[in-house]
Amino acid sequence: MLVNNNSALQALASLYANDSAKGARRARAAEDVPSFKDELFISKEAQSFSDMLSELKSMGEVRTDRVEALSRQMAGGVYEVNAENVAASMLDGLRF
Repeated sequence: MLVNNNSALQALASLYANDSAKGARRARAAEDVPSFKDELFISKEAQSFSDMLSELKSMGEVRTDRVEALSRQMAGGVYEVNAENVAASMLDGLRF
């Protein structure tokens, strides 16, 4: 492409110069805007709940002390099941 009109070339160059100057002004203006940091506040109740949940997660799912005690009772022949307690537990889960 051959450009033989020098004024058109100067006009085009001035457009680019103005546009880049505007970009520089915008960049400086962005630096002047105060930055805010996000903050998170957790209530005492939520923190307590979180602590309890962490403790429960760290506990094993099997209560080995209870399993050992029941195993000893069964091995010794002294383990007795209370039928009324079993029936009551089963009925507590039902809704009539």
